[in-house]
Amino acid sequence: RKAAEALKEARKALANFEQTIPEIMVMQELEKPKPAYLLERGSYSARGETVSAGIPEALQLEGFGPSKDRRELAEWLVQSPLTARVAVNRHWQILFGEGLVRTPEDFGSQGAAPTHPELLEWLAADFVANGWNVKRLVRLLVTSATYRQDSALDSDALNRDPENLLLARSHRFRLPAEMIRDQALATSGLLVRDMGGAPVKPMELAESFKPSAPDSKEDRFRRSLYTYWRRTGPAPVMMALDAAKRDVCSAKRERTSTPLQALVLLNDPLMLACAREIAADALRNNGYSPRALQQAIRSIFQELTARTPDEEELEILTGLFVSQKERFTGNPDAAALAISADGSTPPGDVPHTELAALTLVTNAILNFDETVMRR
Repeated sequence: RKAAEALKEARKALANFEQTIPEIMVMQELEKPKPAYLLERGSYSARGETVSAGIPEALQLEGFGPSKDRRELAEWLVQSPLTARVAVNRHWQILFGEGLVRTPEDFGSQGAAPTHPELLEWLAADFVANGWNVKRLVRLLVTSATYRQDSALDSDALNRDPENLLLARSHRFRLPAEMIRDQALATSGLLVRDMGGAPVKPMELAESFKPSAPDSKEDRFRRSLYTYWRRTGPAPVMMALDAAKRDVCSAKRERTSTPLQALVLLNDPLMLACAREIAADALRNNGYSPRALQQAIRSIFQELTARTPDEEELEILTGLFVSQKERFTGNPDAAALAISADGSTPPGDVPHTELAALTLVTNAILNFDETVMRR
Protein backbone atom coordinates (compact mmCIF):
# COMPACT_ATOMS: atom_id res chain seq x y z
CA ARG A 1 0.00 0.00 0.00
CA LYS A 2 2.83 2.42 0.84
CA ALA A 3 4.51 1.73 -2.48
CA ALA A 4 1.23 2.30 -4.34
CA GLU A 5 0.66 5.63 -2.57
CA ALA A 6 4.23 6.71 -3.33
CA LEU A 7 3.73 5.79 -7.00
CA LYS A 8 0.45 7.72 -7.10
CA GLU A 9 2.11 10.85 -5.65
CA ALA A 10 5.03 10.53 -8.06
CA ARG A 11 2.68 10.28 -11.06
CA LYS A 12 0.71 13.27 -9.79
CA ALA A 13 3.91 15.31 -9.43
CA LEU A 14 4.98 14.30 -12.94
CA ALA A 15 1.58 15.29 -14.39
CA ASN A 16 1.67 18.67 -12.63
CA PHE A 17 5.19 19.29 -13.96
CA GLU A 18 4.27 18.37 -17.53
CA GLN A 19 1.32 20.78 -17.43
CA THR A 20 3.74 23.69 -16.89
CA ILE A 21 5.69 22.91 -20.08
CA PRO A 22 4.46 24.98 -23.07
CA GLU A 23 3.50 22.82 -26.03
CA ILE A 24 3.16 23.61 -29.70
CA MET A 25 1.82 21.51 -32.53
CA VAL A 26 4.42 20.13 -34.93
CA MET A 27 3.52 18.93 -38.42
CA GLN A 28 5.36 16.18 -40.24
CA GLU A 29 4.61 14.83 -43.67
CA LEU A 30 3.75 11.16 -43.97
CA GLU A 31 6.42 9.01 -45.55
CA LYS A 32 3.77 7.69 -47.90
CA PRO A 33 1.17 10.42 -48.62
CA LYS A 34 -2.43 9.41 -48.63
CA PRO A 35 -3.88 9.30 -52.15
CA ALA A 36 -6.28 12.05 -53.18
CA TYR A 37 -8.84 11.84 -55.96
CA LEU A 38 -11.05 14.03 -58.06
CA LEU A 39 -14.58 13.42 -56.84
CA GLU A 40 -17.27 13.08 -59.45
CA ARG A 41 -19.91 15.73 -58.79
CA GLY A 42 -18.38 16.17 -55.31
CA SER A 43 -19.43 12.76 -54.07
CA TYR A 44 -16.80 11.22 -51.79
CA SER A 45 -17.78 7.76 -52.94
CA ALA A 46 -17.37 8.53 -56.67
CA ARG A 47 -13.60 8.77 -57.05
CA GLY A 48 -12.07 9.88 -60.31
CA GLU A 49 -8.41 10.17 -61.33
CA THR A 50 -5.66 10.44 -58.69
CA VAL A 51 -4.24 13.94 -58.07
CA SER A 52 -1.25 15.22 -56.10
CA ALA A 53 -0.24 18.48 -54.45
CA GLY A 54 1.31 21.08 -56.71
CA ILE A 55 1.43 24.70 -57.81
CA PRO A 56 -0.82 25.65 -60.74
CA GLU A 57 1.15 25.73 -63.99
CA ALA A 58 0.10 29.31 -64.66
CA LEU A 59 1.70 30.41 -61.38
CA GLN A 60 5.00 28.53 -61.64
CA LEU A 61 8.10 30.47 -60.62
CA GLU A 62 11.57 29.80 -61.91
CA GLY A 63 13.35 27.19 -59.81
CA PHE A 64 10.21 25.63 -58.33
CA GLY A 65 8.70 22.40 -59.50
CA PRO A 66 5.48 20.78 -58.38
CA SER A 67 5.10 21.35 -54.64
CA LYS A 68 5.42 18.16 -52.59
CA ASP A 69 5.16 19.51 -49.04
CA ARG A 70 4.13 22.57 -47.04
CA ARG A 71 7.67 23.89 -46.71
CA GLU A 72 8.14 24.10 -50.46
CA LEU A 73 4.73 25.77 -50.74
CA ALA A 74 5.76 28.33 -48.09
CA GLU A 75 9.05 29.00 -49.90
CA TRP A 76 7.14 29.49 -53.13
CA LEU A 77 4.77 31.95 -51.47
CA VAL A 78 7.67 34.00 -50.05
CA GLN A 79 9.42 34.07 -53.44
CA SER A 80 6.29 35.49 -55.01
CA PRO A 81 6.58 39.28 -55.62
CA LEU A 82 3.15 39.68 -54.04
CA THR A 83 4.46 38.72 -50.57
CA ALA A 84 7.08 41.49 -50.57
CA ARG A 85 4.57 44.02 -51.88
CA VAL A 86 2.11 43.18 -49.10
CA ALA A 87 4.84 43.41 -46.43
CA VAL A 88 6.16 46.74 -47.70
CA ASN A 89 2.65 48.15 -47.99
CA ARG A 90 1.89 47.15 -44.39
CA HIS A 91 4.94 48.98 -43.03
CA TRP A 92 4.15 52.01 -45.20
CA GLN A 93 0.63 52.00 -43.78
CA ILE A 94 1.93 51.94 -40.18
CA LEU A 95 4.25 54.90 -40.75
CA PHE A 96 2.18 57.02 -43.14
CA GLY A 97 -1.35 56.21 -41.98
CA GLU A 98 -2.42 54.91 -45.40
CA GLY A 99 -0.77 52.31 -47.58
CA LEU A 100 0.32 52.72 -51.19
CA VAL A 101 -2.48 50.21 -51.74
CA ARG A 102 -5.34 51.52 -49.64
CA THR A 103 -7.10 48.19 -49.39
CA PRO A 104 -4.48 46.07 -47.55
CA GLU A 105 -7.04 43.31 -47.11
CA ASP A 106 -7.42 42.96 -50.90
CA PHE A 107 -4.52 43.16 -53.37
CA GLY A 108 -6.62 41.60 -56.11
CA SER A 109 -8.65 43.03 -58.94
CA GLN A 110 -11.42 44.07 -56.55
CA GLY A 111 -9.07 46.14 -54.38
CA ALA A 112 -7.74 49.66 -54.91
CA ALA A 113 -4.92 50.17 -57.39
CA PRO A 114 -1.58 51.38 -55.96
CA THR A 115 -1.26 55.16 -55.85
CA HIS A 116 2.43 54.78 -56.80
CA PRO A 117 2.92 51.37 -58.44
CA GLU A 118 6.56 51.94 -59.45
CA LEU A 119 7.47 52.98 -55.91
CA LEU A 120 5.74 49.92 -54.44
CA GLU A 121 7.55 47.66 -56.90
CA TRP A 122 10.95 49.24 -56.15
CA LEU A 123 10.47 49.04 -52.38
CA ALA A 124 9.44 45.39 -52.62
CA ALA A 125 12.45 44.51 -54.79
CA ASP A 126 14.82 46.41 -52.47
CA PHE A 127 13.27 44.69 -49.44
CA VAL A 128 13.93 41.23 -50.90
CA ALA A 129 17.41 42.14 -52.18
CA ASN A 130 18.46 43.17 -48.67
CA GLY A 131 17.39 39.97 -46.98
CA TRP A 132 13.91 41.08 -45.85
CA ASN A 133 15.56 43.45 -43.35
CA VAL A 134 12.65 45.19 -41.61
CA LYS A 135 14.85 47.63 -39.66
CA ARG A 136 16.49 48.77 -42.87
CA LEU A 137 13.12 49.22 -44.53
CA VAL A 138 11.76 51.30 -41.63
CA ARG A 139 14.93 53.43 -41.60
CA LEU A 140 14.61 53.95 -45.35
CA LEU A 141 11.01 55.13 -45.00
CA VAL A 142 11.40 57.44 -41.99
CA THR A 143 14.48 59.17 -43.43
CA SER A 144 12.81 59.82 -46.77
CA ALA A 145 11.79 63.31 -47.82
CA THR A 146 8.21 62.08 -48.18
CA TYR A 147 7.96 61.06 -44.52
CA ARG A 148 9.64 64.23 -43.24
CA GLN A 149 7.22 66.62 -44.96
CA ASP A 150 5.10 69.10 -43.07
CA SER A 151 1.51 68.02 -42.46
CA ALA A 152 0.16 71.59 -42.63
CA LEU A 153 -2.85 71.80 -44.93
CA ASP A 154 -4.11 74.84 -46.82
CA SER A 155 -7.32 75.24 -48.78
CA ASP A 156 -5.62 74.91 -52.18
CA ALA A 157 -3.96 71.62 -51.25
CA LEU A 158 -7.24 70.36 -49.81
CA ASN A 159 -9.10 71.14 -53.04
CA ARG A 160 -6.42 69.64 -55.28
CA ASP A 161 -5.77 66.46 -53.32
CA PRO A 162 -8.16 65.96 -50.37
CA GLU A 163 -7.03 62.36 -49.72
CA ASN A 164 -3.31 63.13 -50.16
CA LEU A 165 -2.97 60.55 -52.91
CA LEU A 166 -0.03 62.48 -54.37
CA LEU A 167 1.90 62.39 -51.06
CA ALA A 168 2.48 66.13 -51.32
CA ARG A 169 2.23 66.52 -47.55
CA SER A 170 2.60 64.38 -44.46
CA HIS A 171 -0.39 62.45 -43.15
CA ARG A 172 -1.99 63.35 -39.82
CA PHE A 173 -3.52 60.59 -37.75
CA ARG A 174 -3.94 59.48 -34.15
CA LEU A 175 -1.37 57.00 -32.89
CA PRO A 176 -2.51 53.39 -32.44
CA ALA A 177 -3.75 52.40 -28.98
CA GLU A 178 -0.60 50.47 -28.10
CA MET A 179 1.68 53.34 -29.10
CA ILE A 180 -0.24 55.84 -26.96
CA ARG A 181 0.12 53.58 -23.93
CA ASP A 182 3.78 52.74 -24.54
CA GLN A 183 4.62 56.38 -25.23
CA ALA A 184 3.20 57.43 -21.86
CA LEU A 185 5.10 54.65 -20.07
CA ALA A 186 8.35 55.51 -21.86
CA THR A 187 8.25 59.25 -21.13
CA SER A 188 7.42 58.57 -17.47
CA GLY A 189 10.27 56.09 -17.04
CA LEU A 190 7.87 53.33 -15.95
CA LEU A 191 8.20 51.24 -19.11
CA VAL A 192 9.67 47.79 -18.46
CA ARG A 193 11.72 46.92 -21.54
CA ASP A 194 12.26 43.21 -20.82
CA MET A 195 11.97 41.07 -23.93
CA GLY A 196 9.95 37.84 -24.13
CA GLY A 197 8.03 36.02 -21.46
CA ALA A 198 4.42 35.24 -20.68
CA PRO A 199 1.55 37.72 -21.20
CA VAL A 200 0.90 40.17 -18.35
CA LYS A 201 -2.32 41.64 -17.02
CA PRO A 202 -2.32 45.45 -16.70
CA MET A 203 -4.55 47.39 -14.33
CA GLU A 204 -7.31 48.03 -16.83
CA LEU A 205 -8.18 44.32 -17.14
CA ALA A 206 -9.72 44.56 -13.67
CA GLU A 207 -12.56 46.55 -15.33
CA SER A 208 -12.97 44.47 -18.50
CA PHE A 209 -16.05 42.47 -19.47
CA LYS A 210 -14.46 39.43 -17.83
CA PRO A 211 -12.31 40.95 -15.04
CA SER A 212 -8.82 39.61 -14.36
CA ALA A 213 -6.66 40.50 -11.37
CA PRO A 214 -3.67 42.65 -12.47
CA ASP A 215 -0.14 41.33 -12.20
CA SER A 216 2.64 42.75 -10.05
CA LYS A 217 3.56 46.42 -10.36
CA GLU A 218 6.64 45.78 -12.49
CA ASP A 219 4.95 43.39 -14.92
CA ARG A 220 1.91 45.56 -15.59
CA PHE A 221 4.19 48.30 -16.95
CA ARG A 222 5.51 46.12 -19.75
CA ARG A 223 5.02 47.02 -23.40
CA SER A 224 1.52 46.60 -24.82
CA LEU A 225 2.81 43.78 -26.99
CA TYR A 226 2.76 41.56 -23.87
CA THR A 227 -0.73 42.48 -22.66
CA TYR A 228 -2.88 39.48 -21.81
CA TRP A 229 -5.78 39.33 -24.26
CA ARG A 230 -9.08 37.52 -24.22
CA ARG A 231 -11.30 37.79 -27.26
CA THR A 232 -14.39 37.71 -25.03
CA GLY A 233 -12.96 40.24 -22.55
CA PRO A 234 -10.54 42.66 -24.26
CA ALA A 235 -8.86 45.58 -22.50
CA PRO A 236 -11.41 48.46 -22.36
CA VAL A 237 -8.87 51.25 -22.90
CA MET A 238 -7.49 49.52 -25.98
CA MET A 239 -11.01 49.11 -27.35
CA ALA A 240 -11.84 52.78 -26.81
CA LEU A 241 -8.73 53.71 -28.81
CA ASP A 242 -9.70 51.45 -31.74
CA ALA A 243 -7.46 48.44 -31.11
CA ALA A 244 -8.46 45.34 -33.06
CA LYS A 245 -10.72 42.95 -31.15
CA ARG A 246 -8.90 39.92 -32.64
CA ASP A 247 -12.07 37.88 -33.02
CA VAL A 248 -11.74 38.40 -36.78
CA CYS A 249 -8.79 39.18 -39.04
CA SER A 250 -8.13 42.93 -39.28
CA ALA A 251 -5.71 44.06 -41.97
CA LYS A 252 -6.46 47.74 -41.33
CA ARG A 253 -7.79 49.42 -38.22
CA GLU A 254 -10.55 51.96 -38.29
CA ARG A 255 -9.75 55.31 -36.69
CA THR A 256 -12.46 57.17 -34.82
CA SER A 257 -12.52 60.33 -32.74
CA THR A 258 -14.97 60.28 -29.84
CA PRO A 259 -15.32 62.00 -26.44
CA LEU A 260 -14.96 58.56 -24.84
CA GLN A 261 -11.30 58.46 -25.89
CA ALA A 262 -10.54 61.68 -24.02
CA LEU A 263 -12.51 60.39 -21.03
CA VAL A 264 -10.40 57.22 -21.00
CA LEU A 265 -7.08 59.06 -21.28
CA LEU A 266 -8.00 61.48 -18.49
CA ASN A 267 -9.19 58.80 -16.06
CA ASP A 268 -7.17 55.67 -16.80
CA PRO A 269 -5.12 54.79 -13.66
CA LEU A 270 -2.14 53.94 -15.86
CA MET A 271 -2.15 57.39 -17.49
CA LEU A 272 -2.45 59.03 -14.06
CA ALA A 273 0.51 56.96 -12.83
CA CYS A 274 2.57 58.06 -15.83
CA ALA A 275 1.54 61.68 -15.29
CA ARG A 276 2.55 61.45 -11.61
CA GLU A 277 6.03 60.17 -12.44
CA ILE A 278 6.58 62.83 -15.11
CA ALA A 279 5.37 65.55 -12.73
CA ALA A 280 7.56 64.28 -9.87
CA ASP A 281 10.68 64.35 -12.05
CA ALA A 282 9.86 67.87 -13.25
CA LEU A 283 9.43 69.13 -9.66
CA ARG A 284 12.69 67.52 -8.56
CA ASN A 285 14.58 69.10 -11.46
CA ASN A 286 13.04 72.59 -11.31
CA GLY A 287 11.90 73.30 -7.73
CA TYR A 288 8.71 74.80 -6.29
CA SER A 289 8.88 78.56 -6.79
CA PRO A 290 6.30 80.12 -9.16
CA ARG A 291 8.93 80.65 -11.84
CA ALA A 292 10.32 77.13 -11.33
CA LEU A 293 6.82 75.66 -11.65
CA GLN A 294 6.34 77.46 -14.96
CA GLN A 295 9.62 75.99 -16.14
CA ALA A 296 8.47 72.55 -14.97
CA ILE A 297 5.27 72.90 -17.02
CA ARG A 298 7.28 74.09 -20.00
CA SER A 299 9.65 71.11 -19.78
CA ILE A 300 6.76 68.61 -19.49
CA PHE A 301 5.00 70.15 -22.49
CA GLN A 302 8.17 70.03 -24.57
CA GLU A 303 8.90 66.42 -23.61
CA LEU A 304 5.42 65.23 -24.60
CA THR A 305 4.79 67.34 -27.72
CA ALA A 306 8.36 67.96 -29.01
CA ARG A 307 7.88 71.74 -28.97
CA THR A 308 7.78 74.56 -26.43
CA PRO A 309 4.38 76.01 -25.46
CA ASP A 310 3.46 79.51 -26.57
CA GLU A 311 2.53 82.18 -24.04
CA GLU A 312 -1.22 81.50 -24.24
CA GLU A 313 -0.77 77.76 -23.72
CA LEU A 314 1.62 78.33 -20.83
CA GLU A 315 -0.84 80.73 -19.20
CA ILE A 316 -3.70 78.21 -19.49
CA LEU A 317 -1.62 75.38 -18.03
CA THR A 318 -0.30 77.59 -15.23
CA GLY A 319 -3.85 78.65 -14.39
CA LEU A 320 -4.88 74.98 -14.28
CA PHE A 321 -2.04 74.24 -11.88
CA VAL A 322 -2.96 77.16 -9.58
CA SER A 323 -6.65 76.19 -9.43
CA GLN A 324 -5.87 72.54 -8.74
CA LYS A 325 -3.34 73.44 -6.08
CA GLU A 326 -5.97 75.56 -4.29
CA ARG A 327 -8.42 72.66 -4.45
CA PHE A 328 -5.94 70.11 -3.13
CA THR A 329 -4.73 72.44 -0.36
CA GLY A 330 -8.21 72.32 1.17
CA ASN A 331 -8.74 68.62 0.42
CA PRO A 332 -5.66 66.47 1.18
CA ASP A 333 -7.65 63.26 0.61
CA ALA A 334 -8.34 64.26 -3.00
CA ALA A 335 -4.65 65.01 -3.50
CA ALA A 336 -3.71 61.57 -2.14
CA LEU A 337 -6.23 59.92 -4.48
CA ALA A 338 -4.91 61.80 -7.52
CA ILE A 339 -1.33 60.59 -7.00
CA SER A 340 -2.15 57.01 -6.00
CA ALA A 341 -4.84 56.10 -8.55
CA ASP A 342 -2.87 53.02 -9.59
CA GLY A 343 -2.69 51.75 -6.01
CA SER A 344 1.01 52.50 -5.57
CA THR A 345 2.61 54.61 -2.84
CA PRO A 346 3.35 58.18 -4.03
CA PRO A 347 6.95 59.44 -3.75
CA GLY A 348 7.79 60.89 -0.35
CA ASP A 349 10.39 63.41 -1.51
CA VAL A 350 7.88 65.69 -3.30
CA PRO A 351 5.11 67.73 -1.60
CA HIS A 352 1.84 65.96 -2.33
CA THR A 353 -0.19 69.11 -2.95
CA GLU A 354 2.13 70.42 -5.69
CA LEU A 355 2.59 66.91 -7.06
CA ALA A 356 -1.16 66.28 -7.33
CA ALA A 357 -1.76 69.61 -9.06
CA LEU A 358 1.08 69.11 -11.55
CA THR A 359 -0.05 65.51 -12.10
CA LEU A 360 -3.42 66.71 -13.40
CA VAL A 361 -1.68 69.31 -15.59
CA THR A 362 0.55 66.57 -17.02
CA ASN A 363 -2.46 64.31 -17.50
CA ALA A 364 -4.14 67.06 -19.52
CA ILE A 365 -1.03 67.35 -21.71
CA LEU A 366 -1.01 63.55 -22.20
CA ASN A 367 -4.55 63.94 -23.55
CA PHE A 368 -3.53 66.91 -25.72
CA ASP A 369 -4.08 66.58 -29.46
CA GLU A 370 -0.39 67.02 -30.30
CA THR A 371 0.62 64.28 -27.86
CA VAL A 372 -1.57 61.53 -29.30
CA MET A 373 -1.48 62.62 -32.95
CA ARG A 374 1.25 61.91 -35.48
CA ARG A 375 2.18 64.99 -37.46
